[in-house]
Amino acid sequence: MNRIKFNTYPTPIEFYGEYNNNNIYIKRDDLTEPALGGNKVRKLELFLADAKNKNADYIVTYGAPQSNHCRLTVAMAHKMGFKTLLILSESKVVNYNGNFFIFDLFDTEIVWTGTDRVPKTIENTLGELKRKGFNPYFIQGGGHGNIGTHAYKLAFDEIKEQEQQMNVSFDYIFHASGTGTTQSGLIAGKLINNSNINIVGISVARNEERGKEVIEESLVGYFEEYSKEIQIFKNEIIFIDDYVGKGYADIYPEIISTIKYVVRNSSLLLDPVYTGKAFYGMLKHLENNEIKNRNILFIHTGGIPLLFNYASNFKEE
Repeated sequence: MNRIKFNTYPTPIEFYGEYNNNNIYIKRDDLTEPALGGNKVRKLELFLADAKNKNADYIVTYGAPQSNHCRLTVAMAHKMGFKTLLILSESKVVNYNGNFFIFDLFDTEIVWTGTDRVPKTIENTLGELKRKGFNPYFIQGGGHGNIGTHAYKLAFDEIKEQEQQMNVSFDYIFHASGTGTTQSGLIAGKLINNSNINIVGISVARNEERGKEVIEESLVGYFEEYSKEIQIFKNEIIFIDDYVGKGYADIYPEIISTIKYVVRNSSLLLDPVYTGKAFYGMLKHLENNEIKNRNILFIHTGGIPLLFNYASNFKEE
């Protein structure tokens, strides 16, 4: 699969410290570029290469008004010379801050739609661009799909190489799990490499049943496309929904406390929607399951602009 690299890999793995007698390491996928980076960069490097191969001239994708995926799609597509259009879900309040501020810096074309009209809006938008003579390329929200899965299969290969270089063996990989593509890619890498690492997705929105279902579907579709006859065991999919709270972007006090604790002890910034929630969930999971004397890798998947969008949540009364 072709790839247009925006970064030099591997992204670094840093030692964070000890917790509950475990060694915690952090893989800094938040240090990717452009536009404050994140895990979507790896996926978009493949998607945009595919778009270029198909002679596309217009990139269209979908997300929320504060979508990390949309921010990076706009930045990376712009750098490659593509025209870009975002289909965003309507919201009662849109802060001119965070990711939305970055959309505006790029003077991004936006089509607003209700969540119940998303498929029809996508269809109509692509049809209209084609009628105007463009060759649009659509990327699913969050970089979902086999291409996105493959990006984090490659990331898993990268982690295995870093283990050898660092002379460390990871027992667990934790990360924020949203659309499921990052987790399906990591699991695909695990299965292909015959690894015994436990890959744990901390859900930021979905319940356990739906989350596991989507990840399993992604794995089946990925292995079918790449003609790999690999048996998928459902117990490989560890998707924990205990820390979702009331739903996506529910920022409860423990998340705020975790972010403050981490930055004051390590100067590492986490965001309240994805990585802060996942880091808190990881620590509680280690405690609640009495996991000790293990090497733990947390993948920092980015999302720093969200920290500024929700800055008021951090103001102490």
